[in-house]
Amino acid sequence: MFERLLQLSAFDGDSDAALRAMHSYFACELSNCAVALLLVRDQVNGSGRLAGLIGADGIEQVPNRDPYNQRGELPIFDDALTAQIVSGVSAQVVALAPQWRDVPLAQALSGPATVLAVPIANSGVLTHWLVFASAIENRFDGIDLQQMLLHVNLAASLIVRPLVLREITRESARQRLEIESMADIQKLLLPDNPKIAGLDYALHWQPAATAAGDYYELSNLTQFTLDDFNPASGDIWGVIVGDVSGHGAAAAMEAVQFDAILRTYRSDGGPPPAAVITYINRHFLSRRSRGHFMTVFALLYRPDTRLLRYVSAGHPPLLLRRGGDVQLIGEGDQIPLGVLRDYEYRNNEITLERNDILILYTDGLIEARDRSGVMFGSERMRALALTGSDDPHALCDNIMAAVQAHQGGPLGTDDQTLIVLKI
Repeated sequence: MFERLLQLSAFDGDSDAALRAMHSYFACELSNCAVALLLVRDQVNGSGRLAGLIGADGIEQVPNRDPYNQRGELPIFDDALTAQIVSGVSAQVVALAPQWRDVPLAQALSGPATVLAVPIANSGVLTHWLVFASAIENRFDGIDLQQMLLHVNLAASLIVRPLVLREITRESARQRLEIESMADIQKLLLPDNPKIAGLDYALHWQPAATAAGDYYELSNLTQFTLDDFNPASGDIWGVIVGDVSGHGAAAAMEAVQFDAILRTYRSDGGPPPAAVITYINRHFLSRRSRGHFMTVFALLYRPDTRLLRYVSAGHPPLLLRRGGDVQLIGEGDQIPLGVLRDYEYRNNEITLERNDILILYTDGLIEARDRSGVMFGSERMRALALTGSDDPHALCDNIMAAVQAHQGGPLGTDDQTLIVLKI
């Protein structure tokens, strides 16, 4: 028996071959018997659908073709014999009374004299009955029904396992392809390294999964200036860094929605970036509660006045490195987006100087953990900002190398975004 189980455990066929494998496996001890598979899960009590049938001659009469996804197309039986077979939860032998030999299920089994019916459990639910039918009376006398119950369910589990794994693999591949397609669209929304006079910068954006809930936008806004701005001092630019709660596909959809709302903004006279963030928040909550919120840090810089306006909406503070010091800007300032629809965000202002370095990031960096669960932390980030290179590209690389060494690899448990800006 164990050698037969070893052979059965190597089953790697499809659902069509599953019943054939069961028939072959039991043929040595239950020869010249028809074998039928009755699906009872989600069926009316006392009825079952014929999910497969192999005759006593070994010829397949009803293929066992994916009985789960096409169950509505399987022939249904609700006669007295079917009701007798599926009425309990124990293996049983049923001798067919003469009046039962003409009922539909008996006819499908070629009018047997006796049947052996064994329930099959799957994931804690009775899903099928395996029915052996014989034209010989007393064919199943002397069979240990408890042993047969265990034997059939063991054999069924060895066959069902590869079928389920294959289906899971197929479904996982399909879902991954969909998420990868969404991630590709999301990447197209990211800025394409715009040229900005008077600003040097470096960027790092890394999803924890295929798609990300982290978002950033870096734009040259000089073309939108309507006043007497003199471009000789450099370009006006804006930056938005956002982080949707959670990560993965759902968070990525919210980040894409944020970008779509941003693209519809038209100045209503309020000073940006606060007016922009207020507008997005209002439309972010335009329908039912989304179940997500989003932290945002938004900047707008005018080089002619060296004035930086900023809004911190629940986001980790901006690091401003000037000379031998690093300041935290916007710490614990205003609430995230997606909390109060009518919240009015307000601008804060600071004056920047030549060679100032600004560091924006999402909490995926400071909350990155090592094997002991210790977070990378804000202080370590601040120390790296203070002692790192004056070149934004080198500084960005140095910070990310430290974070990745701390978490033990390039991917953390959360999305990670880092932007280093130098005036």
